[in-house]
Amino acid sequence: MKKVILIALIGLILYLPLSSQELKITGEMWNRWTMEGGKAPGDSSNTILKNYFSLERGYLGLEPKFSETVKGRFTIDIFSSDASNDGAGLKLKYAYLDFSNLIPIPDLTTTIGLQKVYFGTIYDWNYDLIGKAPSDEYKIANSSDYGITFNGYIPKGWGEYALGIYNGEGYKNYGANLKDNIEPAFLANLRLTPVGGITIGGSIMANSNGRNKLLADNTTNPNYNQQLLTDGLLRLAYGPLDLWIEYLNKKVSYSEEFSIKDYTANCLSIFPTVKLKKLIGQDLDLVGRYDRWDETDNPANQNLLNCITAGLNYKFMHDESANPAMQLQLNYVYKYYDEEESSAQYANKLKDTSTLMLQLKWRFNNTITL
Repeated sequence: MKKVILIALIGLILYLPLSSQELKITGEMWNRWTMEGGKAPGDSSNTILKNYFSLERGYLGLEPKFSETVKGRFTIDIFSSDASNDGAGLKLKYAYLDFSNLIPIPDLTTTIGLQKVYFGTIYDWNYDLIGKAPSDEYKIANSSDYGITFNGYIPKGWGEYALGIYNGEGYKNYGANLKDNIEPAFLANLRLTPVGGITIGGSIMANSNGRNKLLADNTTNPNYNQQLLTDGLLRLAYGPLDLWIEYLNKKVSYSEEFSIKDYTANCLSIFPTVKLKKLIGQDLDLVGRYDRWDETDNPANQNLLNCITAGLNYKFMHDESANPAMQLQLNYVYKYYDEEESSAQYANKLKDTSTLMLQLKWRFNNTITL
């Protein structure tokens, strides 16, 4: 897989300058130090479980502009990994084309390829907090996937919408790892801005996991399940305060032929940011987040998680457009499980953790006019 991606990247580098009007070259690196404390598996004593430096993300991208109505994006992710002897991993993250006039509807863009999933806050999550968007963090939806989407703006600035068809398996699976695409995932997303500073919206996605009928003997697959994913959000942005409130629900249904229990999981996430730039003259943010992930209805992994995050976000070395080339982030994350609502594996705080992360992100980009 790594060789395939490298060959594709080299091919694009050689081909795109010959066929596009301009080419934007981008990069973003996440150098991170992580220290995690918790209970030792053997004697349940408090200890340091993890303490390491890593390159958590290493995005390298090409963004060609073929015309005023057609542009593309190709991004790979290079990161630290224990999965190979090389100590590094390589993944495709984005590979898509945007067509702004393919369908004669004003302000409508058709996107084809490996792209963001327009569910909840995934597609506008900018990682001012080190953690992932809630729907990505708790594996409700994937951050990117192969598919086709139709994205548009509602007239007079009332909001935006998106309709999409995806593989439903995420960007890490392809070919034989897919379910033969017999049941793609369907998505709808809506954002409304009734007045300045207030955004309300929601997403719905119908997906499945596994294949209904086994190819070997045409019997029903006991692991096959259908999923209905929903999301509702509210954003309040006034002065230095930017507050996101998001509620997610995941309903999983199995075949009636088996005794596997259907279940529902949900998450409440509150994410406030206080921007101090106008107050102190430095591009410094105070960030916080509270998640309540309730999976107590799932017999295979019964748990009720509370997660609290607090941190600082300092942006510096701004370019001419006031975009920061560097970003220093400090986050403290405390995860604890409700023992009365969780299964035995979460008892005695065995799964509770405290994590300190310090991350330096640096970015670069350059546009070549051809």
